[in-house]
Amino acid sequence: MGDLSIGDPADPDPTLLRVGPLRRWFDEVGLGTGSDISFERVAAGESNEVFIVRRGGSTWVLRRPSAVPLSVEGANTTMVREYRFQGALDGSGVPHAKPLALCSDTEVTGAIFYVMEFVDGLVLADPPSEEVGGQSAGRLVMEQMIDALADLALINVDEAGVSDLGRPDGFLERQVRRWRGQLDGYRRRDLPGIDGVGDWLDENRPTGMRAGIMHGDFNRHNMLFTREQPTRLVAVLDWENATVGDPLMDLGYLLSGWRPDDPDLPGRDELVGRWSIRTGRTPEALGWYAVMSTFKLTCMLEGVRVRQVDDPTREVTPSLADAVLNLASRAAELIDEAGSW
Repeated sequence: MGDLSIGDPADPDPTLLRVGPLRRWFDEVGLGTGSDISFERVAAGESNEVFIVRRGGSTWVLRRPSAVPLSVEGANTTMVREYRFQGALDGSGVPHAKPLALCSDTEVTGAIFYVMEFVDGLVLADPPSEEVGGQSAGRLVMEQMIDALADLALINVDEAGVSDLGRPDGFLERQVRRWRGQLDGYRRRDLPGIDGVGDWLDENRPTGMRAGIMHGDFNRHNMLFTREQPTRLVAVLDWENATVGDPLMDLGYLLSGWRPDDPDLPGRDELVGRWSIRTGRTPEALGWYAVMSTFKLTCMLEGVRVRQVDDPTREVTPSLADAVLNLASRAAELIDEAGSW
């Protein structure tokens, strides 16, 4: 999982990794041989830690909760869900890192964790670097992301064995109440327009949905692409927010910030048409989903901001406060556009 920030493999944090028990567990599940096991910490998000593991000429990725999760039980449950959702992708057209082994014994290293295959690739900048084709690669990148999202929507959750990992009945009805409730739990400042957005969403909610796997954070920062030209999408990462819900939430989220001013990039209608051809369905009320996903992201990131301010162990992101305000404003703007989607 290349192009990520790597730490010192010689001295893993003992609060995150217990090398001896881990080596024995790797033996038990048949991942490599010998005592020459090393762990390189990857700069990760606030919820999870990621390590590149090397042993006997093989390389894998280990994913576990952060040292101080908001909820130990919740973090461990998330690990199991991630593992199962990634396993559900096998046989689909969604590029992903294959999950290899799940450890539910918290005595091994203090938390439930799993190991998946190592996928070498780049998290692309915007615009893409010259290494993968620069600005000219933009169209190809977006088309591949749309194709992966369409293939995700095609997965039958019953056949994939993940139908129990969500509550699709009443899913749309719960969304505004859930995220508004979370925001009210940590609201410390005014977010202009956000309450009006919530009201509009409740009043204009679609009446039906087709259940499927939702990634929950489907954007370029959670994708790996090859370094070659033409670049290829090789893995969709970070399944911590995945659930069985409405796949149109992912599509609306991806397109909510898509305002290209470059005529060489695909327009929104073109991308929606590509998704429709691949899935065999025409999305309805897509503007609502774009507003809903932006509302949800506003509420989530405000929670992250408050936790950063309150927790002295966390690093404060200076731009986050303004980013949340901009998202709240964008959600209100999208209401005016929603009818034309």
